[in-house]
Amino acid sequence: MESDRATRPNMADLLPEFEQQFATITADITAKICHISSREGAEKRTLIHDVEKLVEEAKEVLERMELEVRDLEPQQRERSGGRIKSYQVELRRLEGEFVRSRSSSNEASMRAELMESGHAGLSAGEEQRQSLLDNGDVLERTSMHLTQGHKIALETEHIGAQILNDLHSQRQTISRARERLRETDTDLDQSSRVLNTMLRRVLQNRFILIAVFVVIFIVIVIAIYVSLTRD
Repeated sequence: MESDRATRPNMADLLPEFEQQFATITADITAKICHISSREGAEKRTLIHDVEKLVEEAKEVLERMELEVRDLEPQQRERSGGRIKSYQVELRRLEGEFVRSRSSSNEASMRAELMESGHAGLSAGEEQRQSLLDNGDVLERTSMHLTQGHKIALETEHIGAQILNDLHSQRQTISRARERLRETDTDLDQSSRVLNTMLRRVLQNRFILIAVFVVIFIVIVIAIYVSLTRD
């Protein structure tokens, strides 16, 4: 068991590597999404397949990051968990952009085919009606974009609030620990003063005993001397 722990890499060293992988994958997803609307046929289908594959890879990287974070210390786990939540929000945003880009591209292709097949027989009223429908579609997509952006903003705000709460809790814990250290220091000072007082009393008692012994010794010497001189 000890050998397995010794050979296993440090979890904190693996997280930056996973974060770098996630950043590279999301950058590739963004680049490919931007090209979907301008491609047609097989090339477009290839791009869509690549984006779907990259999204799955990004999810796997996030899952591995979550597993690694579970083995960290509580303080590091909270900090890394907040970053993972922001990565999850970013990936959901990219998935939404991918769905919208793919659907809008399909709608544009269908509309172009319809326009080409029936443009010759359209009257002025039909053209105006078609233009209104197109404007309605644009407004609907814009509304969807705003709704999705609002949702992402709320999720980001929620994550930020959680991080602030965690930081506040950690600050309170540090403050309590600092207060306990002050109380311990005060107790140590009091104990030191008591010990110094006890030491002084011991020295005083020892000095008194020595003085008593000296007096008794002197009295004994004088008594012996007096008894000898009388004889």
